[in-house]
Amino acid sequence: EYKRLKPMDLDDRAHWIFIDECKAAGIKPLTTVFSRSRIPFLASLPLREIKVPSYDCASYPMIRELKERFSHLFISTGATFDHEIEETARILGDHSYTFLHCVTIYPTPLERLNFARMNYLKRFTSRVGFSDHTLVERDGVKAAVVALRLGADVVERHFTLLDRRLTKDGPVSIDPAQLKELAAFSRMSMSQLEEY
Repeated sequence: EYKRLKPMDLDDRAHWIFIDECKAAGIKPLTTVFSRSRIPFLASLPLREIKVPSYDCASYPMIRELKERFSHLFISTGATFDHEIEETARILGDHSYTFLHCVTIYPTPLERLNFARMNYLKRFTSRVGFSDHTLVERDGVKAAVVALRLGADVVERHFTLLDRRLTKDGPVSIDPAQLKELAAFSRMSMSQLEEY
């Protein structure tokens, strides 16, 4: 697994390029931490928020360390049991965090989205979001729109500039036009989303 994932790791220079590009575009940069060994470097960057992948929602030592170094955590919950989510919430206490509802099926069929799960996550934090892995070619951004209508504060979506066939996450990744469409939906009121 390490051999498969290592080529996808961003080096230190790539993180700085990413941050500079985000600033130039007026976008707040955010990255995902995949190992405790990268926490010191990521904490040295001008990032106050960090994303935790669903397989690490129950990595309690990592959660404790991130809590000390970042002002807000976005924590995906797709590969986590209820008791693990509850323990993570207990560890975080009143620290600022968002639980992201996620289904770890790539791509996720619409009938398997289980949006009611967001209500469970709201038991622990008022900030709940949705990590969308639906098939872009078939579903566009409709799952994200439903999540927004159901009260998601955040929508996470894979994004690519490449041909979708050239990257493993391509089938679940939106392109610039779809990102613009999703951003427009995120600015709509609940009544406008309902009408849509």
